[in-house]
Amino acid sequence: MQTLARGSLAGLAATAPMTLVIALGRALGLMRTPPPVQITANAVESAGQSPDRQSPAFQAAWLTAHFGYGAGCGAIYALARPILPRSDTVAGVLFGGAVWTVSYMVMMPITRLYPTAADDSRSRQAVMIAAHMVFGATLAWAERQIPAHEAGTTPRPFSRSA
Repeated sequence: MQTLARGSLAGLAATAPMTLVIALGRALGLMRTPPPVQITANAVESAGQSPDRQSPAFQAAWLTAHFGYGAGCGAIYALARPILPRSDTVAGVLFGGAVWTVSYMVMMPITRLYPTAADDSRSRQAVMIAAHMVFGATLAWAERQIPAHEAGTTPRPFSRSA
């Protein structure tokens, strides 16, 4: 349980810089609607509602869903960490790439909440891949920073790098 909590907290923390990369991509004109917003709007529409994207409730919904997804991915990372490469950075970047691949090539298209990456613009794909690399690297760093004793687990050696 403590491993999941540590991973979830790290996932929450890692979602913030990821979201900044997405906002930067939008500000640079590389995408219009960020995928987390579009996915939430599509989920609302699939429930038979019309999303008001400007409403505070919708803004809270997409942010909650986005950060919740990040927390869930963080928990999965913490569980998978023992089988990932020793280097935290490599492990994080690989995990971030896996999250992008599973999310945008499998889960979102299957649930019809977002088209497959092949049907998306190249510029938005590039922003989202970069955002997921930032998520993964930050996730690995954040997960390492949470003291194991505070999460109720046995402390691990400090460095997995090398």
